[in-house]
Amino acid sequence: MRRWRGGRGPSGPLGPGVLTLADVEEGAEVIVRSVVAGYGAAGQLAEMGITPGAIVKVVRKDVVMGPIEVEVGGARFLIGRGMASKVVVEPVRKPSVP
Repeated sequence: MRRWRGGRGPSGPLGPGVLTLADVEEGAEVIVRSVVAGYGAAGQLAEMGITPGAIVKVVRKDVVMGPIEVEVGGARFLIGRGMASKVVVEPVRKPSVP
């Protein structure tokens, strides 16, 4: 198994255009598409409810360093940036009101 080296921005190690939880702005809601991690990290994320299909809101995020506070199913958790960079997400698209 390859060791995860992390990455920042839309051109991270998962390819161009891939958005991770570490890249999401404060206050945004996203849908988890996949978790690119080993069994241990994937298990920890699953215990928090961060699994494919889950809706996650980024509550608080420092600009430079530190953990990211997320809300999943009404519960809040702190996740390190390394762990957050293993969660592939896409923005929640809200239907437009005519």
